[in-house]
Amino acid sequence: MKKILSITTVFLLVLSFNNFIFADDHNQELPNVANVQVNVCKLNEGVTMDQYEIVTQDYVSWSKKNNVETFYVRHFPLFSHATTGSPLSYDFLEILGSSHKTSGEAWDLWLGTKEGQKLNNRWQQAANCYPKMGTGITLFSDEKALAEADQRAVTWNWCSLNEGVSAEEVIEKHQSMASNLKGNDQGIIGWAGIIPRLGKGSAPGEFAHIIIFKDIKGVMKHQKTIAEGGWKHYRDYEKHFAACKGEQLYTVEVLNRLPQ
Repeated sequence: MKKILSITTVFLLVLSFNNFIFADDHNQELPNVANVQVNVCKLNEGVTMDQYEIVTQDYVSWSKKNNVETFYVRHFPLFSHATTGSPLSYDFLEILGSSHKTSGEAWDLWLGTKEGQKLNNRWQQAANCYPKMGTGITLFSDEKALAEADQRAVTWNWCSLNEGVSAEEVIEKHQSMASNLKGNDQGIIGWAGIIPRLGKGSAPGEFAHIIIFKDIKGVMKHQKTIAEGGWKHYRDYEKHFAACKGEQLYTVEVLNRLPQ
């Protein structure tokens, strides 16, 4: 029961924080609260990334034809928690963001039409992917910078609420953190949160912070702010609000953007 209440609290946090989005205009990559599908993928033996990309582009064309487009990006691990004794079990992550309505329509077409099933078979022949579903929220976005960054970098940091922390306390903290990013160049061009919903049994935490950067230089600019005293904010966040696993860095390719 305690676990259920904790996860429910985080979900309410997402819905409530929708009133406190910090963005520079209304042409956002994704709705403030969106459905987010995460595919955890490993290429099948003998399949190259170029071959997989052909399937990807055919999917994008299919989604446009059927009016079920998603904001679609691919994340490649660069600095992960993996070691030689505990290697990663996947090659890349795919993030597909849309409205919940679009996601439902897309899956019905994917599973219930001949064309969708044909693409699904090709996808499974190319890679072994485990789709997960979650709720995504935009906490901060520099839309101009995001629009110009088809190649970017992101950090993932999985966290779980500390004992006794309320949704209101975390909302207030995240609101303060987001407002501090506005006009304060730390290399960050976007900040989103993901809460796993479907297929979440092996999730590393109750929610994930996704911090977006234009490039690795932006990442290192942020690392510099942490080294020069920003670490105190991380320490206080973990002490008072949520315990986190630590950041992992990914390079990112934007594969499709939603029409504005």
